[in-house]
Amino acid sequence: MGILWVSWRRNGRPKDEIEGLWGEATCGFEKSTGVREKASVCILIISISGWLSLGLAVLKGILTMRKLMVLTASLCCFGAIQLKAADEPRGRFLELHSCELFAGGCIVSSESPLDGRYLLRAWNFDAGNFAGADFKGLRVAVLQTSSDNLAAERSKAERTVVYLPQDASPKQRAALTAWVKSNVSELGSVQTRAVPLRFSASNKGCSFSADRFLSVNVASLDECPTGNCGESLWYEPRSSATVFTVAVDKSSRVNEPLLSLRWDDAGKRNVFLAKFGDETAARNIYVSLAELCGPTGKLF
Repeated sequence: MGILWVSWRRNGRPKDEIEGLWGEATCGFEKSTGVREKASVCILIISISGWLSLGLAVLKGILTMRKLMVLTASLCCFGAIQLKAADEPRGRFLELHSCELFAGGCIVSSESPLDGRYLLRAWNFDAGNFAGADFKGLRVAVLQTSSDNLAAERSKAERTVVYLPQDASPKQRAALTAWVKSNVSELGSVQTRAVPLRFSASNKGCSFSADRFLSVNVASLDECPTGNCGESLWYEPRSSATVFTVAVDKSSRVNEPLLSLRWDDAGKRNVFLAKFGDETAARNIYVSLAELCGPTGKLF
């Protein structure tokens, strides 16, 4: 590893031409103040032999200064994109539906006309920033109702309550609300609550609560032998995920006056547990709960 410094003078070129070259090369980044009479470009060498070759090419006139500036700025742009991706919110989420997600065809068909009208989603952030707010350690939840089956793709919610963490700052709560609106499509009418939000989990399952309004206890499919022959996965998470699994709703209670909703459930495979925001090309890959938790044995 090393640093290659390339310096050049105006050599009679008009000042505005040099500044124009720099503006073109930096993809809209702020112009360097050292361009006017003498410019210095510092390039981090990932491959020392490769960068030395570039330097020799400039000296021999094979590579023009314009091309070198564009190449350098392209590397800067690439680095900025990588930094932005590393700063994206990421963590785990729970998605509770009012219909079976993993079942036989007869059960799914019988539920589709009337069930699936309620959906609860809760996110636990491991890291990341959004709208200038740090999301590490924060949680947010969304409860929705609809006349559609909300487990089905492209279904639309009609009414939504967003649960924000009571212990977050006003800036963080505003950023969480904006993040939900940018990541959850078709919210319908939206109301919010600021309440204590709690997650606890292991490789055996997890629990989530939002004050007295929401309570969910989930078990691994391996812990609850409810499967039968001919059953399969019928839906995928409505939220963006990298990997996910299906779990059993041991008990869930929802009592939300803002939606005039009382929803109690138990014993169904109606829960998705998932990761989101990981720096990976994987999208919506179905795995076991043990694989999802990884070597730490913890989901949240």
